[in-house]
Amino acid sequence: MPKISHDLLDAFVSREKARCCSYHISYQRQLSSIIRELIRIGVSNKQPADLPTMLPNSDSRYRKDGGSNANRNKALFCCAALALSLASIKLSGTNRFLAISNAAAEDDLIKAETFSFDLTDEENDITDTTPLFDSSFAEYLKKGLSWYVANAGNKHFFYPDSNFHKTWPKADIPYWTKKRFPLNKYITPGKQTCFMHVGKAGGSTIGCLLGFSLHCDTNNQTVTSLLAATTAHATHRCVHDCSDEAAYNLFVVRDPLTRALSAFNYGKQKLLEKNSTSKGWVRDKELIFDCEFASLNDLAERGLVKDSHNATEECRVRAKNALLGTETSLIHWYYNYQYYYEMVSPDANIVVIRNEHIVDDWNAVETLLGGDADFTQEHVPVNNAREKKPEEVYLSDAAKVVLCETLCNEIQVYKTILKRAQNIKNEQYVQSMQELVTSCPKEAMEESCPDAKPDIREKVDGCY
Repeated sequence: MPKISHDLLDAFVSREKARCCSYHISYQRQLSSIIRELIRIGVSNKQPADLPTMLPNSDSRYRKDGGSNANRNKALFCCAALALSLASIKLSGTNRFLAISNAAAEDDLIKAETFSFDLTDEENDITDTTPLFDSSFAEYLKKGLSWYVANAGNKHFFYPDSNFHKTWPKADIPYWTKKRFPLNKYITPGKQTCFMHVGKAGGSTIGCLLGFSLHCDTNNQTVTSLLAATTAHATHRCVHDCSDEAAYNLFVVRDPLTRALSAFNYGKQKLLEKNSTSKGWVRDKELIFDCEFASLNDLAERGLVKDSHNATEECRVRAKNALLGTETSLIHWYYNYQYYYEMVSPDANIVVIRNEHIVDDWNAVETLLGGDADFTQEHVPVNNAREKKPEEVYLSDAAKVVLCETLCNEIQVYKTILKRAQNIKNEQYVQSMQELVTSCPKEAMEESCPDAKPDIREKVDGCY
């Protein structure tokens, strides 16, 4: 069972102080004690409406006159809601809040069978549910796309309004950014979706369905859908062809630990397939072959575990920096969630397709655009698939712990992307967090990391 320490509780309190207690500044100092008191006394028989009467010096009347009492109660009620979110657990199969016997003791733990991951309104506030396109225009676009899928053969089209060419006017845009059908003239930049192709997250599969020329089967895999018809440009690695004007930025995401494992195996396989003198190939060779990391489990246990003397200090530094995305070993570790997230504007509209729930999420995005939720599992191809050896997918418990610790900031960015996704409902976010708990339980529940998030401004700026 996951355990939540007082350190985690304190981190949670620190993160939420400004948002909740800004209503009444004098209550910031009381937030820790209020939350701890609520957990200590237990509120198993209380309903949310009863919370104000349980709070120290609170007035159960929720005043709306904007005075200090109203702000005080607003702050206290907010604090109570946070306490409920933190302490919401199931004990012995019944809904009950577990009391902390000694709130001052550092070694007291809340033993939780489940943990509340519910989003607040601010974290996933979908204020406009009006579809981007009306039904008649959506049907018109799908009919046009259907004709091209059936008749256009292997033609490829480069779309105008390229952000890449604005930045690199003399460079040729890569072949894989082209699509198998032309863009309708009425799909202006403000009506387009841009594809943020995160490597080893299932992006090639989705990219082929959208009509991009990726690692697709020789047959046209494009799905006749509004999402495919209106996704115009893509960002992948250092090719940034997305516009800040785009209506949506589509991320394909996957459990961060699983993605890291896939990226390692992919990089090692590429080394085995060919020799090269390119900088990237040499850096991958230095990490995997020269350091003799036979698998990701080997890299974790020999290169990341503290006090392990099985790898040289140079190899240990390489392993950590590569996984953090601060060194160009393994291209899909380098271009990670943090990189793609920082490539979009802070106020960008984000939609997500989770690798673990492709059908549900595709249909949710399609509906958001104004299309029909008629996408099925039969539409989903399998690309880049290769049967893995047992040692390629094995991760010991010790390896998982140290990998998750190193990926902590990456995991928090992954969670942020899901929180901001306009097609992801609260229960779907909770679903993904429950799945994340099975791989990285501590990082799934925590909202901060021991190490600062890497500064990647040079990496981002170099791709604009």
